[in-house]
Amino acid sequence: MLLSPAIRSESTASTDTTANESDGLPMPRRLFAIAAILGAGALVVLDGAIANVALPSIAQQLRASPADAVWVITAYQLAVVMFLLPASAIGARFGYRRVFAAGVALFTLASVLCALSPTLPWLLGARCLQGLGAAAVMPLGLALLRFTYPRRLLARAISWNALMVAGATAAGPAVGAFILSEASWPWLFAVNLPIGVLVLAACANLPATSPTKDRIDLWSIALNATMFA
Repeated sequence: MLLSPAIRSESTASTDTTANESDGLPMPRRLFAIAAILGAGALVVLDGAIANVALPSIAQQLRASPADAVWVITAYQLAVVMFLLPASAIGARFGYRRVFAAGVALFTLASVLCALSPTLPWLLGARCLQGLGAAAVMPLGLALLRFTYPRRLLARAISWNALMVAGATAAGPAVGAFILSEASWPWLFAVNLPIGVLVLAACANLPATSPTKDRIDLWSIALNATMFA
């Protein structure tokens, strides 16, 4: 049966979208997409460990006690844990790429606020915002891998992601010590700005996924966050 040009065009677009979601992205777009996913993942993992070595300097410069300075680490980790599952649900509802990119943007902006912090409460608030951005990046990066790589290469993609997490975790203290040997502690967060901007630009190459029609349960989000808090 012959199809009109409009119907053929719509059918071809639908087929392309289905193939794109099931068999990954074409090259070289796939390389830019995986760079965005792994780059954002490395940023949020490094930031969870890089500030540990700077706590004495932060406490001294912001005139905080050692016990209060520990909250620089705790605030970030707490925000991640509280909003990890809600971020996954929001990503499924509004699209993985959109929420992932929003998480990268929020994390980058919060890094600038951290670098400009004049007081400890300011820094803790900025670290909470960083944690919110990281909570969107961590689970949705893994979800986007399914649509970035072909099914036959998915195990390889997951392996690269695991290697990135392990490498960033191990490198965190060394990177932090190197930066502190050359500059003051605000640069631990300021270096995220150029990297974050590059990652955000690369997010345009991420695969577009169809959002679901599931309703966001705000009551469940509140209960989840309260339980982990």
